[in-house]
Amino acid sequence: MTDQNEAPVGFDRTNEMFAWWGQSGAGKLDSQLKHFLVLTSDLQKAYSESFGAQISALVGANERIGRSLLEFVQCRRPQDVIAAESSFMATVLEETSLQTKTCFELSRKMQERCVIMARESADEIRQRSTETAEHGVKIS
Repeated sequence: MTDQNEAPVGFDRTNEMFAWWGQSGAGKLDSQLKHFLVLTSDLQKAYSESFGAQISALVGANERIGRSLLEFVQCRRPQDVIAAESSFMATVLEETSLQTKTCFELSRKMQERCVIMARESADEIRQRSTETAEHGVKIS
């Protein structure tokens, strides 16, 4: 696995080929690759955290639902059945809420990271267009 600051060997060769052809933008590919590697690393971390939270919520739900089902077995009066049903439904709704919150947090993290990536790309494009305009090179 490559470090976030290192480009894979194949891109080094590609940059060498661009340099051999006399292309001045040989390092642009490295820059784009580094941005992509940071994005994928951040998203992988967010997915991992979300997965851990989902597993934790499911384990908690299983334990609480098991206890709620035991309450059904112990029911002796109609009021006990209603209380057990209420406890069961409260458990299901609480765990659903936790899972929804986890999904919301994951989507928020993904959105933030994609916004950052889009801004960085827009800044690079803006900088390139400024450099091109300063050098008087026409873009066809």
